[in-house]
Amino acid sequence: MAATIIDAVIIIMLAGAIAYGFMISAKVRRLMAVLKELEPLVQEFSQAVDKSEQSVEQMKDSIEARKTQDQADWQEEEVRVEDDAPAFASRRQPSSKMPGMQIVRDKKDLVRMFFEASRVESRT
Repeated sequence: MAATIIDAVIIIMLAGAIAYGFMISAKVRRLMAVLKELEPLVQEFSQAVDKSEQSVEQMKDSIEARKTQDQADWQEEEVRVEDDAPAFASRRQPSSKMPGMQIVRDKKDLVRMFFEASRVESRT
């Protein structure tokens, strides 16, 4: 009699495990179908991220090239000034900031600048 009860409990537990396996299998199939639908969107997002990274690198390169060019122009101007012997430079040394670019130290500055810019745009 005890063996029959133990066998019945094992059979019930096996049936429960099999039913749970089928439920999990159905959920995994639905998940895979959703992921398959999202695949083009994920690829688009990945390409957009790659393009953004390339744009940032190009901007950094152009800023560095501009800084190098400005520094070279300044040094050339200094040499010319020393040769011509005027007491002052005809041009100031270029600032470290690029026109239109601002250094933002923290999130508060970024938010403040955003709202200031939006106020200026809304007035025009």
